[in-house]
Amino acid sequence: MDSVDRFAAEARRFRAWALNGPDQAEWAARGALVRLTNLYAAALELPPPWREELADEPNAERVEEKEWSAVVVACGRLPFDLYGEVFDTVPVPPEQPVVGSLTDDITDTYRDVIAGLREYESGRRAQAVWEWSFGLGQHWGEHATSAIRALHCWLASNAVDRLTAEAKPSDAADSQ
Repeated sequence: MDSVDRFAAEARRFRAWALNGPDQAEWAARGALVRLTNLYAAALELPPPWREELADEPNAERVEEKEWSAVVVACGRLPFDLYGEVFDTVPVPPEQPVVGSLTDDITDTYRDVIAGLREYESGRRAQAVWEWSFGLGQHWGEHATSAIRALHCWLASNAVDRLTAEAKPSDAADSQ
């Protein structure tokens, strides 16, 4: 399995979790952290996005409102939504913090990643890589890493001891 196939597998797991994950509260936060972290790590292995064969290709099919709304509703199982964030962490002293939203982070990541997954599942690998790699650097990567940080901080403060000490039965299946 190459890096594109591995990313597609992670994208499928993310889609399944985002739309139909049965976890609730702190388990949903843990599930989100695992799915987003695995997705981000797999994206780092993708090949460069541009290929000459993409020059005349149509844009990818976007996630429709009904599906996006289902992900918004599914995010209601998370134990929190809003968190503090500094968008650009490079300047010192840092810029003023703003309010971030896990729902916004997850739905924006979902829209970008699933658009690429649809390209991949239609046999258009080059277009899928373009969607995933370009979005990683320009949009969904920012949302995913913001959510990862917020989820890590919340779990470290509220539930990490219980969640790391207890093996959830579906964890073994999730890592496949």
